[in-house]
Amino acid sequence: MKKQNRLLPNIFFYCCMLCACTCFVMQAQFSPLSDTHCQVLMDDKEGTTWNSSYMWYPGQLAAHKQAMLWKKSNYRCVNVDYPGTYMEAVDHAIFRKKIELPHETQLSWETTGTVAVRLNGQIVPEKAKTCIVPAGKCLLEAKVQTKGKLPALIVKGEHIQEVAGWEVSIDGENWYLVETDMRYNNPGLSPNAEQESSVVILPDKYITIRNAEIQGKEMQLGENGGVLIDFRHLELGNVQVCAKGTGRLSFKVGESPEEALADGAIFEQRIIRSYPLTPDGQNIVLPDRALRYVYITCDRPCTLSGLRFVAKTWPVEFQMQFKCDDEMLNAIWNAGVATLHTTLHDFYLDGVKRDFLPWPMDAVVSAMGGDYAFGERQATRNGLSIALLPPNPQQSDLGIMDYPLHALLGLKSEYLRYGDLHTSFMFKERIVQQMAFYEALQDEKGFIWGAPPTWGFVPCWHKKMGPDDYGAPTYAQILLYMNFRIAAYFARLWRENGLADHYAQKAEELEESIVDVFWDAEQKAFINGYFANEKLDNRISHHAQYWGILSGLYPSKHYDYLFDELIPSIPFYYDNISYEKGYEFLAYFKAGRRREVFDMLDSIWGDWLRQGNTRFPENFLPKAPLKEQLAFYGRPFGLSLCHSANGVVPILAVLYGIYGFSCSNDNLAEYTLRPDLLHLNYVDGRIPIKEGYIGIHLKKEGMCSIEIPDGCIVHLYPNTSTRKPLVWEKEGVYTFEIE
Repeated sequence: MKKQNRLLPNIFFYCCMLCACTCFVMQAQFSPLSDTHCQVLMDDKEGTTWNSSYMWYPGQLAAHKQAMLWKKSNYRCVNVDYPGTYMEAVDHAIFRKKIELPHETQLSWETTGTVAVRLNGQIVPEKAKTCIVPAGKCLLEAKVQTKGKLPALIVKGEHIQEVAGWEVSIDGENWYLVETDMRYNNPGLSPNAEQESSVVILPDKYITIRNAEIQGKEMQLGENGGVLIDFRHLELGNVQVCAKGTGRLSFKVGESPEEALADGAIFEQRIIRSYPLTPDGQNIVLPDRALRYVYITCDRPCTLSGLRFVAKTWPVEFQMQFKCDDEMLNAIWNAGVATLHTTLHDFYLDGVKRDFLPWPMDAVVSAMGGDYAFGERQATRNGLSIALLPPNPQQSDLGIMDYPLHALLGLKSEYLRYGDLHTSFMFKERIVQQMAFYEALQDEKGFIWGAPPTWGFVPCWHKKMGPDDYGAPTYAQILLYMNFRIAAYFARLWRENGLADHYAQKAEELEESIVDVFWDAEQKAFINGYFANEKLDNRISHHAQYWGILSGLYPSKHYDYLFDELIPSIPFYYDNISYEKGYEFLAYFKAGRRREVFDMLDSIWGDWLRQGNTRFPENFLPKAPLKEQLAFYGRPFGLSLCHSANGVVPILAVLYGIYGFSCSNDNLAEYTLRPDLLHLNYVDGRIPIKEGYIGIHLKKEGMCSIEIPDGCIVHLYPNTSTRKPLVWEKEGVYTFEIE
């Protein structure tokens, strides 16, 4: 790179220069895992692996990981606030399995703490980690005790190590299916241990601010010199550099150039201390920060080399794929996947900069895309656990009133994706308790109300047209109605028919009340609901409409009026694009309004990329000045510029909009595709399913093809208006034409 030595009078001019340099480039890589300029460091974790995995009490991995994230967040982030209470992390668990062995078998085990093992009631020596289990029937028990860590057990032994049959309890009276994940198969590595991989990201661009020269990969800073570095990838990790000179070296980081160049008093992350330099040189490793940009200054001359950003990324397989002839749509897809991946650290997190915490609504909607993008089932389960209220919920456990209602939506999505009831059985008691809790909150019409000290109802940040936080909003009642329906669905699968009938009746009663009180026939829309003062809020916002579509309560005969007349007339609708858009766009697809989604993706998500960003934010204000786009909570840089819920939107758009994918509620091996190329000439991609992958290759003109794995049935409609599908029931490659 050529030497640069410039002294410019206004830092905002530098920002303009940087944005011009980093504007959208076709075919750019958005994930460091697919960027050839980045290096994934080899995993140095030692130890052998077993053909089994650690087991623990359902939800306890999430509880312990959440507690760890809370500590990390408070250490790094300035403004941390968190609503409600969650499942408590405990330090003990009892495991048992009844077995019948055809011959004596050697059993080995390891735990995350101390363990007392009993074989048919007989105590195994405390220090032993192996024993011989005799042939015949046997009861194996193990009580694990830890200190501040997840109590977990891993065993090895023929006919014993299989997960089936293992149960776990905290009190020794109530027993549940164990939770486990095959990645935790190293007996020497606790599930509590960090699982991230390290990726080295080198600087993408250097912008000299004052009295600095760039010579290849070396930087010469003169007195009061400064340089702004753009790593392009917004990730969590630490910046490392070799420095020699005199004086003190200072660092400021940010998601945007404006933030990195700003006064440190308004940072969202804690200020990084300065480092005294020596002529002999030293290696400097900054503390963990979420960043894309770093601004380096020194009050005396110094030389810097070996600058790199070592990011912590979750090891994943990019399972769902998409490519088309629209390069901007490709970029939106790739940036969406990268955004979701950046926020994946044991959970799909709210964001990596501002709080680094999992929030129930965000975690659930993110998993709906992440389950297809990555197949990360354990992260999904962790999110579902914190989305559910804790065992035996009390009113004091509530933070945001409606957030726990997202958990059952996520549980059904998880069931359809992975095809077994294991997760729902693990959380069955908590599901039933949560439904009973909400029933206890219902008034005579079946509605639930918000009241302090809860945060009330928070559908999104776009609420200039309501509804009221502390009233009884329509959308929340619709969510509760959907919960009763989903609970009835699971209860029938659990063979709890009496419970299923109860939930179905509650849904029917609530449906009648919702339509009777909140449907406005003249406006052809649901009103907002009740204010806190119990007066009707007759304003129309979009929240109740899209939940009405998803629930089936909004009459389909009014879809054209809703999308052509009503929604465009809602004040501020296109001015403020918040984190609920994933759910909302699912309603668009259900109503057959695909084109509107992709128009918004290009004009809003695409515009964000054209401005030079590489991750999607929590909230878009497309018509606002840049300063306002970066501000949130009344703070100059309070907006999370990498946020899981808006990263998932492009994934859902491709899956349900272009591929037109759905899975049968009744036969989980039966899938439907209603592809729509819209303005595209071709699409190549694949969809992960329980049986493998569906490969899909679409052309507007010419022969299309589809690859189907064994064990499933695929219905494909070659045109969105076609009533008769093509049906394939055997593994193979099939061709067809789009009509």
